[in-house]
Amino acid sequence: MGAILTLIPMPKKMRYNGMLELDKSYTITVEIDTSASTVTQVASRQLIAWLAKHWQGTVLVCQSDGNRDERVEREPVYRIRLEDTKEESETYSLVAVSKELRIFGSPVGLLHGVQTLIQLLQPGASSNLLSVPLVEIEDTPDVPIRGFFAESYWGSDRMELSDWKNMIDEMVSFKLNTLGIGIYGCWPHGHCYPTDTNSRSEFLFAPVLDDPEQLQERQIHYFDPVAKQLTTKTYQAPIYEGDGLEQLIAYATERGIRVVPQFNGPGHSSLLPRLYPNISSVNEQGEPTYKGYSLTHPDTFPTLKRLLGRIVERYMLPYGQTWFHIGMDEIEEWSAADLAVYSKRQLFELYMLEISQYLLSSGMEKIIIWHDMAKNLTELDASFEVFLEQHGLSGKVAIHWWDYTMPVCPVRAVRGAEGWTAPSTGWLPWMIYQDHVENIENRINEGMEHSFQGVMAYHVYSPNYRRNVASLAEKGWNAQRRDATEFDRLYANWIVADEPQRWAKGMGDMRKLFEYSSTFALLMEIGVLFGQPKKAHLYPEPIIRSILSTDGTHKAYRITRTLAHNILPLFEQGKAVAGREYELQVIRFECRRVIALIDALLGLADAVQALEDTQNSPVEKRNELVADIGAQLQLELDKLDAFLIEVQDILPDYLVAVSWREYMYLREAMRKQVEQLTNLNDRFIHSEEK
Repeated sequence: MGAILTLIPMPKKMRYNGMLELDKSYTITVEIDTSASTVTQVASRQLIAWLAKHWQGTVLVCQSDGNRDERVEREPVYRIRLEDTKEESETYSLVAVSKELRIFGSPVGLLHGVQTLIQLLQPGASSNLLSVPLVEIEDTPDVPIRGFFAESYWGSDRMELSDWKNMIDEMVSFKLNTLGIGIYGCWPHGHCYPTDTNSRSEFLFAPVLDDPEQLQERQIHYFDPVAKQLTTKTYQAPIYEGDGLEQLIAYATERGIRVVPQFNGPGHSSLLPRLYPNISSVNEQGEPTYKGYSLTHPDTFPTLKRLLGRIVERYMLPYGQTWFHIGMDEIEEWSAADLAVYSKRQLFELYMLEISQYLLSSGMEKIIIWHDMAKNLTELDASFEVFLEQHGLSGKVAIHWWDYTMPVCPVRAVRGAEGWTAPSTGWLPWMIYQDHVENIENRINEGMEHSFQGVMAYHVYSPNYRRNVASLAEKGWNAQRRDATEFDRLYANWIVADEPQRWAKGMGDMRKLFEYSSTFALLMEIGVLFGQPKKAHLYPEPIIRSILSTDGTHKAYRITRTLAHNILPLFEQGKAVAGREYELQVIRFECRRVIALIDALLGLADAVQALEDTQNSPVEKRNELVADIGAQLQLELDKLDAFLIEVQDILPDYLVAVSWREYMYLREAMRKQVEQLTNLNDRFIHSEEK
């Protein structure tokens, strides 16, 4: 047996017998049946496109009625045949010998086989010479439902349709098969960005309102470090404005990916109650709270069903999509009018029953809910299982268990309901890196112990989180075979042509910074999203005061910076595997991002402390001291600006302005402090002249 090549996900069984070198005198034929499915045709086109990009030889497309056509005018010839086994599983086999390469499987299996082949072709490929692996592969996934839920959130609200398609292409490359997408969701952060006219955390990604003109345009205000000026952009979410959801679902369906929209409620809802106050929850005085619904109001369920019906009719049924996520997590606002009639558990079951039965009667076949409120309000007890059975929901519901922390919360099987587990592949890509490899490992392990059918991670999509997605893909495909350390070694070999051991060690060390831990909590406080208090002084004064008043806080940031600084040399050397240069850039960038942000934060804190200390200095020395403090802080400000410029080289376009906004408040505080120091120094000089 030859050496095993590094693939993600790794095949279950692979025998490697060396490489076959094809120079450009060869003709490669990619052969499919004339009746091939759309998914098989996409697989064929994807392979042809890769060959055309990386090889100068001739590639021909051959379609037949299933009988092999041996007649090809050109010689020599190498045949690649995609053969549909008419099965429904994702299992595929790939056999490559000296004259031909054949992939067997269902249409989705053939698509998976092509992804494997493309990864195998990359090492050693050049424009004049193509290295074809002589392999025998038998492969199938461990977890039937694998993918992530792309949240409707800051950042994703600026994704163009092309960005959504790139996301789907990445899912295909990792053999993921299910995409959840947030259509509607609201967050309790409120106005986190005080300079934005409309920065409510309310997101709607499909134009399904009764009165679409009611939806306000959004605004983002940020400092552009390239133009060196404050900038404001007003926009609607591109996927909403261009009604791109239909194209997105069509694109995913053609690539064998099921799309599961989420329309959250009755929690995580403030937009609809504001637009339609009659359905809003009310307080004890009967006044609308504009958060959550009054389930006993006669307009509420008809309004919600009208909106959901439009999603089903316009976007789901035309493309054969029949799974729907109705959210139901983190219900914080209950209507006083409802609580006068029902308990919270009864209201939970009422909402679930009304919405689920409506969707099922409209052609949906599976309803998904988050686990937390179901567990808190019903304990998922025997009477809840009876509730599912009595109302025709048994076998038609999936409970989606989410937890992104360490250690994970326990899950359980519920009779009559399918189980899905939700680790996270990251949700703050514009703000800070997140390492969720151990979270992914533990969540899938627990799910497998309880015979769960799905792993659907929580995600705000960005390519700088690709390592987490790769971990999800690998662990979902090979659930019994990988832990975090093994994955680090696998991923290092996948992206680095040399020095993989150093990179694997570095990635393990990175986890100390970026998994859900105390250091990660410190890093989140640097951005205004979590650092802006609901009351008191404007960020970043509270965090600066915390650093100055508590030596432990200052020390914790210094230690965190040192960790990042010590990790970075492990990534200085290393040549990328062809096509994976970005993966190396991201890892280096994320370490530098930590250093840059902590330097800026501590630079500001030190300047504030030093300025206060000058009050005890002799008057004749104060101007010199103040000038030195200002010069040092200006240096830190220049370094921060240089880092902010680098952001646009790593993050996708839709996240750049979002990232600049996140750290604008820290930058502005530094600029004002420099300005104050300059003015103070001028007054000292003027006073001495007098």
